[in-house]
Amino acid sequence: MPFRAVLLDRDGVLNVNRPDHVTDPGQWQWLPGATTACARLTDLGIAQLAVVTNQSVVGRGLLSECGLRRIHDRMTEDLAAAGVPRPVVVHCPHLPETGCPCRKPRPGMLLRALSRLGVAPAEALLVGDHDTDLEAAAAAGCWSLHVRTGRGQLEALRPGCLGSVADLGAVAELVAGLRTAGWTPDCRRPDAPDPRPDPHEGALL
Repeated sequence: MPFRAVLLDRDGVLNVNRPDHVTDPGQWQWLPGATTACARLTDLGIAQLAVVTNQSVVGRGLLSECGLRRIHDRMTEDLAAAGVPRPVVVHCPHLPETGCPCRKPRPGMLLRALSRLGVAPAEALLVGDHDTDLEAAAAAGCWSLHVRTGRGQLEALRPGCLGSVADLGAVAELVAGLRTAGWTPDCRRPDAPDPRPDPHEGALL
């Protein structure tokens, strides 16, 4: 397999990114095709999925840790119904100004998820909708892919970023294509320069 683990940002990748935040399981709205894409990724033979998400709503007092757990229980139950094994879920509850080493764009949360999975950073792909996700992946030594279902276009390439695709379904298709092509993480180091002048021209195979 091209990757032994796929780390997923949550809001804007799996579910609709609400401006007023998801504070109740009833507000959770899957993005179209997201559960099917997760099932496809696991069917491709990836060891496990993980969700890594900044949740400063907890630090702001808008949501309790217990409430966040209920939301993630709803998420994992829906994934189980689609045949996806329970993912590792790691979150950072802190406000940006605290400088927490786990909060993206810092790499702590990604490294903690990878430690739980027993996967080296260079064997993992991070999927995110914002530059902070890609920056965290670069800092951790992971590969990354940008999806345009959340906060818009990819502004700049980060080390290890394979490009920008429409949604999580396109991520699954790309990973399937990499497997067919025999691509492995050691084919191109995450910190190698990208030959494309324009980050909007799509994913690099």
